[in-house]
Amino acid sequence: MRAIALLGLDAAHFYQDTGSENHVGDMSLYDRVDVRGLRIGLGGTINFDCSWTYLVSLSVNSVMQDFDSDEADAVTVLDAVVGIPLWGKYGRMQIGKMKEPFSMERSMGLVFEQVMERPMHIDAFTPTRNIGITLSDALLDGKITWRGGFFNDWLDSGRPGFSDNDRQFILRVTGIPYENLFLRRLLHLGISYRYDDLREGFARYDVGPEFYFCDLWLDTGRFEADSARTTNLELTWLQGPLWIASEYSSTSLDSPGQDHPVFYGWHTAINWFVTGEHRGYNHRRGLVKRIQPSKPLGKGGWGALELSARYSWLDLDDEDIRGGKMGIWSLGAIWHPTYEMQFHFQWSRASLDGRGILPLGEEKRSDADIVQFRWVLLIG
Repeated sequence: MRAIALLGLDAAHFYQDTGSENHVGDMSLYDRVDVRGLRIGLGGTINFDCSWTYLVSLSVNSVMQDFDSDEADAVTVLDAVVGIPLWGKYGRMQIGKMKEPFSMERSMGLVFEQVMERPMHIDAFTPTRNIGITLSDALLDGKITWRGGFFNDWLDSGRPGFSDNDRQFILRVTGIPYENLFLRRLLHLGISYRYDDLREGFARYDVGPEFYFCDLWLDTGRFEADSARTTNLELTWLQGPLWIASEYSSTSLDSPGQDHPVFYGWHTAINWFVTGEHRGYNHRRGLVKRIQPSKPLGKGGWGALELSARYSWLDLDDEDIRGGKMGIWSLGAIWHPTYEMQFHFQWSRASLDGRGILPLGEEKRSDADIVQFRWVLLIG
């Protein structure tokens, strides 16, 4: 058993042009410091002949909004999952509340990713966590991984009746077509598919400007739909201190009343360690690893310094639905003084096409610059 604790603080400042203020209002309300995350949890093993695993984590929402929670309750259960070995070395079943097996960006911990927030298309098209059951395995010494499952959030939704709630069928498959351990090079490819049986009969996709606390900038509004199919493609290249990653997502709706709209988004990111660290790769899960500074602060060095850049794009316009379009450039620097601590400085420019947002459907591009800072302490 091991304890897990996380504390995150965010600060931000907005610089808007006149068009941005017309689109989304005055954002000076968000020029402040916020408690970004406060979590506690336990994880470990139950040591049968083949060990089971478990993870329970809670977010304390009474003083802030947490990384992956928009609940108003004082405490939100983020994870409550048990892993049970079934076959071979890696064959496993997981039951409970957990992250859906969709996309590397979604599967990784947010504070270990390339920039401060996940790209818009991932947050718009998929939830962070869900309740369900999954099966997974790693084949050919981790060259291929797969994980798939069935989800239904009726225990969290507050709506009675299991069959009345949306249900999801999800599969993620990853592969490593090239790896050179001596040169620290690796090419990762992945594909995810998510089928959402919309039993409630409607869909809605919305997202902010890759800044957690502010209001939604893109929003399709609620519209009738019977099902949604989301496909995600992943590419990652690791070479020593360099990490290049890109993902593309597309969601198509079975919505006769809206002429079956299709929405899409993508991003490309580049990170480089000035201090030479290499993130490494988790072959069992098909994910890039958390960084370990080679010379931590106080142990003969100043930690690890990482530079980051990303461009992301999301298009929520199709047929009669005008949710808007937005592109975001982000440049940042991440200092990892120790394994447990992170300081992140970032500038982003969000360019918004406000079609459907301004009165009378007026279409106009606007720009907003966001300067952000984050401090994270993670134990466990």
